Amino acid sequence: MKKTTQNLKFEESLVTTARGGSSDALAELACLHSPQIYRVSLTILRNHADAEDNVQDVFCKAHKNIHRFEGRSRFSSWLVRIAVNEALMKIRSRRSERMAFRVDMPRPEGEYSPLLEIEDDRPGPERQYMTSELAARAFHGLRPLLRQMFTLHAGITVSTAKSRIFRARAQMQQRLNAHC
Repeated sequence: MKKTTQNLKFEESLVTTARGGSSDALAELACLHSPQIYRVSLTILRNHADAEDNVQDVFCKAHKNIHRFEGRSRFSSWLVRIAVNEALMKIRSRRSERMAFRVDMPRPEGEYSPLLEIEDDRPGPERQYMTSELAARAFHGLRPLLRQMFTLHAGITVSTAKSRIFRARAQMQQRLNAHC
């Protein structure tokens, strides 16, 4: 939805009314922004049911904290930030950063050490999300001919395909390195 000056003023009045305690105004804001919050949630969580749950969590959190919205950014930006944070919290709660196993490890004197910690070296949810976003931006920054190599596999010789894949990878690597 393209934001016009009239739409922005309407949204600002809804935010002001919602901050004053109007549930109807907050419901209207939820209707306006649910599709965007759902898309963001689905991008991160990669599951429709989890994304729908996240949308509900976002608007519950927004309802509780509407008084904390300072208006220095757009309301949609505030909601997106909540959506990203809530989605990442969901991912974090699904898998722990560390795994601890109880094992009986004999010590030299015959005593036993009850705990062995094995650190999970996989990238965390924030890192995975940022990596996927950077890769998507790098991909969309490629020339159309090189992007086509990643999606189409017909009509060219093997050597042309190899050459284009090589150039696409090199350009994507340059773009990713520029962001790191």
